[in-house]
Amino acid sequence: MSGKMVFTGGGWVASAADVGAADGDGAAAASYPVIDAHYHVFPRLGSQREGIDPALRVRFWQYHSREWNQFWRKDDGALVTDRLLEFGSNDIEDMPDVGFRLADHGQAEVTVDGVDYVLQIYPPNLTGNEASPERMLGEMNIAGVDIGVLQSDHVYGELHGYFAEVMARHPGRFLGLAQIWEPAADRPAQLDRLAAAVRTHGMRGVYFSVEPLSVSRLDDPITGERFDRMWQLVEELQVPVFWFLDDRTLDRIGAFRRRVAELAEFAERHPSVVSVITHGLVPAAIIHEIGIPDEVVALLRRDNVLGELLIPAKWPPSAYPYPEGQAQLRELRDAVGAEKLLWGSDSPYGMSAWCTYRQAIDLIRLHCDFLSADEKGLILGGNAARLFGLDLGRAALP
Repeated sequence: MSGKMVFTGGGWVASAADVGAADGDGAAAASYPVIDAHYHVFPRLGSQREGIDPALRVRFWQYHSREWNQFWRKDDGALVTDRLLEFGSNDIEDMPDVGFRLADHGQAEVTVDGVDYVLQIYPPNLTGNEASPERMLGEMNIAGVDIGVLQSDHVYGELHGYFAEVMARHPGRFLGLAQIWEPAADRPAQLDRLAAAVRTHGMRGVYFSVEPLSVSRLDDPITGERFDRMWQLVEELQVPVFWFLDDRTLDRIGAFRRRVAELAEFAERHPSVVSVITHGLVPAAIIHEIGIPDEVVALLRRDNVLGELLIPAKWPPSAYPYPEGQAQLRELRDAVGAEKLLWGSDSPYGMSAWCTYRQAIDLIRLHCDFLSADEKGLILGGNAARLFGLDLGRAALP
């Protein structure tokens, strides 16, 4: 970087020309929109009453947090690193009764053996445990992100209508993904809901999580009969599927490898459906044991499969700019090509738990010197723009 900076009134930023100089040629990268393929907006956690039973949603949060090992005692603030929520089975009915409850400032609370603890399930700046679209839009503007792809999950609520309102208020800035209750994917009401999400509410893809199958004690493969009508509808709707392939079961590695094999079969059966493997391809809990397996690389070599990068989730914050993660990305680029990869941040969680939002972008934009300017542009937004059929020119920020 040549050193030229611009004062914005609230701080200093590198000029666009200097960002390009770090790549050797910024023209190609600047020609693409910047699209965060893993973004969130949501109302106050626990406030949703539509869809699944609200009590089940809270229990789902506890199951979702079973591996947590950072708790603070409420009475004296002492850090406790025991896994207070872990239990020795995959049955949600066996979860310990700890009175799991959502609080404020990104926190949840539990009571174990009469002692109250706090766990930080989201950053502490999540006032009201809400990620309002206006707040999240401001984060995008400051960091230079044009569009956020709104991934979903049942812990946040049933958000089709909410997403539709957000997209209407802020046209061109958000792309929502639909989600139905996966264990009931064969029921007409759920299929009707999916169709309405796309045709009426304007959702641009489907978010499919295997975790509810485990929570519901269903052993169905994603290629099983339970989902045949759903996949037929997805083909008719002509939308991509964003996959969360982590069952969060005790045999984390075995379950993940099983889902990867199922997705390979799915991709073979449904060549017209584009699949995106989310959350950095491999669950963070097991990536340092298995790396990126050959079968995942083989999946990404298929014409209809893409992968979301989420490097900050895989290494401690002190490791920034994650040289091991960069080496892993280089190997992945060499194996499948930059055109198969999407940048995502999992914000607002990723905005402070791992690194800052700007650092998450700059990891690709200013580091990763092995990527050409065009490759950086593709990863940071060009590939997502093509996936959703968007204009490849940069959107105009307000």
